[in-house]
Amino acid sequence: MNAQPDVSVREEPLTGGMGEPGGMGEPGGFGEPGGFGFRLVVSPAAGRLRHLPPARFHEGDEWVAAGQPVAFVEQGTVSVEVVSPVEARVAGVLVRDGEPVFRGQPVVWLEESPLRPGPGSR
Repeated sequence: MNAQPDVSVREEPLTGGMGEPGGMGEPGGFGEPGGFGFRLVVSPAAGRLRHLPPARFHEGDEWVAAGQPVAFVEQGTVSVEVVSPVEARVAGVLVRDGEPVFRGQPVVWLEESPLRPGPGSR
């Protein structure tokens, strides 16, 4: 008597492709809001992650602009950009350079705090 477990599977189509709103071509396409002032930037594809060098610092912290590439995913001879969906401070890197990632895996943690002006700026 081999009883089959009662399992239900719900399949949903993936959204946010290249030509769709919220896709890889638009800022906001691959960022998951955390609900507490942070956002996780997730990998748009499976492959090997390669971080890009920081482009902007403010008071010792790295900041990224909306739409700025923060890394890319190598898939053989093809590279897919990992883009920041918002302007934010980079609070953490969740995957080391050169490690394999899967589509949807969080790779960078952003803190969505407003950029504070430096001393002497108005």
